[in-house]
Amino acid sequence: MKQQLLLAMALINQPKLMILDEPLNGLDPTSAIKVRELLLELAEQGTAILLSSHNLAEIDKVT
Repeated sequence: MKQQLLLAMALINQPKLMILDEPLNGLDPTSAIKVRELLLELAEQGTAILLSSHNLAEIDKVT
């Protein structure tokens, strides 16, 4: 829940750039899918996203 809240707080001001460090850590599988879909949608709308993760499989799903 905390991870989702932090992401929601970051999105409130509709940033042009988001820097995310391990944004999917601690999320259940359903929430992780929703966050990945949200990140892809934001990227399509023109938001630049810098994503850091040690899990390369997660990064592949977002690109």
